[in-house]
Amino acid sequence: MRQWYRGVVAVSLAAGTAAAILWSSPASGQQSTGTSEVALLKQKVAQATRMLAREGVIASSGHVSARVPGTDRVVIGPADVTRDILTADDIVTVDLNSKKVDGVRPPPLETEIHTGIYRARPDVMSVVHSHPLHSVVFSVTKKPILPISVHGAIFADGVPTFEHVGHVNTRELGDALGRTLGKHRAVLIKMHGAAIVGDSVEEAFVATLQLEENAEKQLWAEATGTVEPMTAEEAERSNRQSFGRSSIEKRWRYYVDKEEAGKQRR
Repeated sequence: MRQWYRGVVAVSLAAGTAAAILWSSPASGQQSTGTSEVALLKQKVAQATRMLAREGVIASSGHVSARVPGTDRVVIGPADVTRDILTADDIVTVDLNSKKVDGVRPPPLETEIHTGIYRARPDVMSVVHSHPLHSVVFSVTKKPILPISVHGAIFADGVPTFEHVGHVNTRELGDALGRTLGKHRAVLIKMHGAAIVGDSVEEAFVATLQLEENAEKQLWAEATGTVEPMTAEEAERSNRQSFGRSSIEKRWRYYVDKEEAGKQRR
């Protein structure tokens, strides 16, 4: 994963306001992060959560988080708010020990999914915990998720499975999950869900959708014939062409516009 961080500027859903994305260094610089920057990050986490809920990847459970650059803080969706209507005011802040340091809502039961990964991976700036229908099947059958679509090429190095069945709700389990993830972009949680990482909220959001899209296509392909995954060269080319900054921003913008269009129809 690239070592830079895609910083966040809020996406206003007011008419005529465009998304803006800043680029800055990762958390290792220990630079200060202003209150306004944290507020914008909370807006982005809330929006990603709503959009994933509407795509069916997150439902009554599941959450998005983001590391606050230059700190040991993480902003994360709460336990007790319906994901489809989550707002920035609902987002809570925890430290890397999963202790709440800010916010009126309780943090999710499985905060350790996020903090365990952040402790293990200083390069990760955002984590999505999803409950994807098709991807989780592979945690049960133990068949590997293969790169069989252009958007699935980002998982060409494999998607490991964390073998614990049940909630990831202790530091021990969080650390074990982080070890299982290793240097990969995603990890399946057996019979449960997945955790997908990125160096920005946008990247983790897009990768979450692409994991589920690839898994669904693979299941259909295996039902109809022999599956031949793309080669390493094909995967490298696909990633270069379809998972750069502009591609990620294009997909993010599509779902932002989709959300806005839905609000206007109501």
